Amino acid sequence: MASSRQLKSKIRTVGNIKQITRAMQMVSATKMRKAQEVALRARPFAKKTLSLLSAISVIASEDKEQSIFLKERTQGKVCLIVVTSDKGLAGSFNGQVLRLAGQWIDAKEEEIDIVAVGKKGRDFFLRRGVTPVAEFFAFSDIVTLHDVAPVSDWIIDAYEKGMYRKVMIASTAFISSLVQKPGVHKILPLDLQELKEMVENIVPKTGKYSEWKEKEGMESNASLQILEPNPMAIMETLVRGLLQVEMLHFILESNASEHSSRMIAMKNATENATSVQEELGLKLNKERQATITQELTEISTAKEALNAQ
Repeated sequence: MASSRQLKSKIRTVGNIKQITRAMQMVSATKMRKAQEVALRARPFAKKTLSLLSAISVIASEDKEQSIFLKERTQGKVCLIVVTSDKGLAGSFNGQVLRLAGQWIDAKEEEIDIVAVGKKGRDFFLRRGVTPVAEFFAFSDIVTLHDVAPVSDWIIDAYEKGMYRKVMIASTAFISSLVQKPGVHKILPLDLQELKEMVENIVPKTGKYSEWKEKEGMESNASLQILEPNPMAIMETLVRGLLQVEMLHFILESNASEHSSRMIAMKNATENATSVQEELGLKLNKERQATITQELTEISTAKEALNAQ
């Protein structure tokens, strides 16, 4: 059985860990609320942006000379963008999206290039002998358009050069503080049905901004739109900025999910530290009682021995 000194040392150690996890929980809660607010504020803007992209896609698809961003390709590799965090201690956040990305890759019998957004994703693939063709990390806690510009620029440039026939993204969507859902979505070539589904999922079913689903729909009256100089020129000009906003939305959702998952992980760690501290305190009290009982027994035995003389 551990001595009183060892038990006191363990209690102090657990207490220090508890202070650290509680502080990390509070910091993560603050960052999660900020990231959640930014992600929610970005949802209506992303909805409008993707609706515009969808409308232009419909009009541009009627042009005989179809845009490269709309035309399906039959040859070339597939690019998968995997969005993770730069830091650990985020519970199952990174594990879920990496597991989903691994399953998606295993299910495809074709050559796939990995683009890692976040150090955890890069390290995951490097440990498995897969070197990402590009890596982006060291984003700010609250992601901005400036942060995602290099990612979107790299994607568009690679697609324009014909390096890939399809670009996918594996990221985590923020549902609530307790629920985050990883998923795989197609970015390029632009797909009208995929855009409709993404826009519907951007607006939450309940809570803040849920009224946007009732106010506005995906449909737009293309016949009333006049595009100058022509749909193709507008498509080529706008798609770079529109894709940048789309990437911002994906990473914002992942950002909010990361802080939420870390907050829950630190909350559980604090509760576990409290439980361990209580168990060690109980053992220390038992040790003290045993020591006192032993001392009383020795005193009583010595007294009896003196009286017997």
